[in-house]
Amino acid sequence: MIRATYARFPLRSQMRSFYAAHDNIAGGNEAMLDLLFGSNPITDDELRKLIEKRPNVYGRFSGYLGKRENVK
Repeated sequence: MIRATYARFPLRSQMRSFYAAHDNIAGGNEAMLDLLFGSNPITDDELRKLIEKRPNVYGRFSGYLGKRENVK
């Protein structure tokens, strides 16, 4: 994973906050893609339950429902 470097920016600057948020979102995306396409992927039903439970977090992955091969 490529992480944005924000150590060169002063503490609490807008750029540092931006890169910290970027790294956080990228880490979540990487973890979710591993769950979706890894060696033991979650099912569409499990993904649907996650989306229902926390739509603001997992809703962006709803496009994968029913579109992954070899996943029920």
